[in-house]
Amino acid sequence: MADPDLAAEVHHAGGSYPVVAGWGIIDQLGQRLGDLGIKGPAYIITDENVMNPYGRSVQRSLQIAGIAAHVFIIPAGESSKSFDLAQHIFHWLVERRAERGQAIIAVGGGVAGDLAGFVAATFLRGVPFIQVPTSMAAMVDASIGGKVAVNLPEAKNMVGAFYQPKGVFADVQALSTLGKRELAEGWAEAIKHGFILDASLVDVFEEHAEALMNVEPQISTEVIRRSMAIKAEIVSQDERETLGIRILLNYGHTIGHGLESSTGYGQFFHGEGVSVGMMGAAYIAREMGMISDELVARQRTLLERFNLPIHAKGVSADQVLEAMSMDKKTVGGKNRFVLLEEAGKAVVRSDVPRDLVEATVRELTE
Repeated sequence: MADPDLAAEVHHAGGSYPVVAGWGIIDQLGQRLGDLGIKGPAYIITDENVMNPYGRSVQRSLQIAGIAAHVFIIPAGESSKSFDLAQHIFHWLVERRAERGQAIIAVGGGVAGDLAGFVAATFLRGVPFIQVPTSMAAMVDASIGGKVAVNLPEAKNMVGAFYQPKGVFADVQALSTLGKRELAEGWAEAIKHGFILDASLVDVFEEHAEALMNVEPQISTEVIRRSMAIKAEIVSQDERETLGIRILLNYGHTIGHGLESSTGYGQFFHGEGVSVGMMGAAYIAREMGMISDELVARQRTLLERFNLPIHAKGVSADQVLEAMSMDKKTVGGKNRFVLLEEAGKAVVRSDVPRDLVEATVRELTE
């Protein structure tokens, strides 16, 4: 019988896995993991803000299904994506005599998913990994595709791996407890998907902005599934970002990551950095004659309707530019930018003039 909550399946070199989104499905997680062959004990990694009620709900659902589950609680925030904290988790797993066939389950946002995934990819050279995203950004982006990493002081996500989960299970109802800022930064990633790959999704965001910010169940679940399906399709085509397809998902990230890194990962949420980066990319595309003023204005207006930042006034442009020079997508010392050609269509360009990049960053920050 078809799963009505199935948004997509990701196909990769090692097999495939389901990407699921539904309203109130967290209580079904134990049964769903049992269907995937997951046996106990399992090891849940979650943060202090998510532990109650979602970490506990996952643990209870697993226990009802006969899967014992231990919990490691990390501090909330990007600073938890560190070698130091990963090492603490390694020791915790050793103390509990964790074995290669026992799963690590990430419950939370992108930080919990990235850190737990990094641990899963490296502990005992790889253990099963499950994503249970509870933030908007994690649901539509970070939990899908197997990119796991920790940060270095110099730049974000510098040490990591491609390590695919066994499944992604998103309970959309969890979003109803988020603050407006947390919601908005997650919708930024889904809006990004529309601008680079699906113009009709941009139309949906424009038509239903208020309902989406209020997390109305039907439209929110529908849009999240559509956005997940876009990410799943891209990952299935280009798992390890070698074909020039998956890199399209980095629209807004070149400047956005530089902004996050240069401000110590504490001033901007990830989606907020992406929003500013999307505006920077739009300005660059306009100056290169690729898009019209009207498309720039359309993107700006939509981001503003979701209360997302369109600039980063007061941030040091020089520090942002320095952080951008460490970007993982840099080739031959040049940043590669994902730029729009029209709504729903993007390309990768490595020929953006350096002075245009500098001028754009200064326009965004000064």
